[in-house]
Amino acid sequence: MEILDTILENSYQPLYAVTLSIALIRYPKYYNTPLKYFPILLMYTFLNELLGYFTKNYEVFHISIFSAFVTHNVFIYNIYNIVFFSYFFYVYWKYIETKKYRTYIILATAFYLMASLANPFFQNFKLESQVFSYLAGAFAILICIILFFIEHRQSSKKLDFRFTGIKWISIGLLIFYLGYAPIKASRFYNYTYQLNEYVHLRRIHLSLIVLMYISFIIGFLRMKRKFWI
Repeated sequence: MEILDTILENSYQPLYAVTLSIALIRYPKYYNTPLKYFPILLMYTFLNELLGYFTKNYEVFHISIFSAFVTHNVFIYNIYNIVFFSYFFYVYWKYIETKKYRTYIILATAFYLMASLANPFFQNFKLESQVFSYLAGAFAILICIILFFIEHRQSSKKLDFRFTGIKWISIGLLIFYLGYAPIKASRFYNYTYQLNEYVHLRRIHLSLIVLMYISFIIGFLRMKRKFWI
């Protein structure tokens, strides 16, 4: 298990860079789709992880702009989560054509935004992870993914899973949030009641990240222009 932990700890950040590189190489395949901004989000993710890592582990990066949260670098992740969830709400709203489902996505988005506005009243936005809004976002994005697959299944324009990037991206997101949302809730519970974290949670968390980004990579590699909506 120690070898596995070492591999996971040292692979997930390079995987961000690999995914971004492939996304840029394959960009001509999806430049006019709702995913056209996805490479920007991947770049943001990669830089966000680097910033979080360096501000947490290296004193030289403790510059004044980070002084308020240098030991609690969740601030940058709280901002990131808002951007990440909002982007995918937009993506699924654009891809889904059924009017009723699009209304559900708007309601899910509103639910998330209300949770995001309310959460800082219970947890310090600069110093604490916004657990309630994160769980609301995870729930909302799972709803969007389920609606997307339901519409695809009912559609007469069935597309091959192997060649449709958005489906592989959706599979990756589905795997991650189904697995990580309970972990997020568990960590909050353990923190609140001063309990020890289950020893395998970190391993499971990193495995979910790896699986999600592998799904993203498969989506980009399998992508063929004619199969895009």
